[in-house]
Amino acid sequence: MELTHSTDVASLSGEFLFLHFSGYGFQKRGIPLWLVSKIRSLRTRFKAFGIVFHELFATGPPWGSAFWLSGCQRRIARELLSLADFWLVSGETYAHWLLKQAHDTPHRVLPVFSTVGEPVSTGTERERKLVVFGSGSVRARAYEWADGEIFRCAQRHGLEIHDIGTPLPKGPLAQRLAQEGVIARGMLPAEEVSLALSRASYGALAYPTRFVSKSSIFAAYCAHGICPLLLSKTYDMHDGLKANVHYAAGIDALDRSIVDPRTIGGQARQWYEQHDIEAHVVALKTMTTEVRR
Repeated sequence: MELTHSTDVASLSGEFLFLHFSGYGFQKRGIPLWLVSKIRSLRTRFKAFGIVFHELFATGPPWGSAFWLSGCQRRIARELLSLADFWLVSGETYAHWLLKQAHDTPHRVLPVFSTVGEPVSTGTERERKLVVFGSGSVRARAYEWADGEIFRCAQRHGLEIHDIGTPLPKGPLAQRLAQEGVIARGMLPAEEVSLALSRASYGALAYPTRFVSKSSIFAAYCAHGICPLLLSKTYDMHDGLKANVHYAAGIDALDRSIVDPRTIGGQARQWYEQHDIEAHVVALKTMTTEVRR
């Protein structure tokens, strides 16, 4: 259920209370102060309480609000953590901070799973297609990377770009997609997204490597054995992901012909299988059993 400041929770009780937490999901500035008191009250009516931490706190330069609100965001995350009997987090970067606060609480570090399916086999014939999938803002970052280098890359390598997601708002970027011959697929059912990913060679995503384990778009690419084309300022190793092993490290990797999309797609799938949906189910069952004991 969706939890807001005004949600009536008077009748809620049961075995386990399970919270998916991202501060900005509960308050536009990422400081839902009301959430701690509401969870503290709810906690007394459940035998155990667990949290999935999708985000912890923001950082930024002094001229941005994130800089001034970061301390409050940390306090909220810390107080929620103090109430938890177990927790999950999607990446090692966040896990390091959480472990400093509560090192002895049962926990798991599991990158997120695909929300558009997990095909049994990824050995299908691949076409010369590059998919750009996700929310409008995330896709826009990929298209705007290095002043539209993705379009020039696709032309150099004979790749057909398929755009999957909510249509981009009218404006210069949407016009450029049309001019570059991008095939706009729009919003598709999960089954059709899965089929498109199973047939394409590459899937592009502009995302920092230290946080890409929490991207369901990256998870979808890996689950489908597509070669992720990751656009990032750095390509340091995080969460077991190695540049040009589990993903193509930028457009330069394609231009220098140092990656084979089928090989990388296979490695990405193997990495994904360690934390697929079944792995999450097992983790939750194990931790809730530990709490009951």
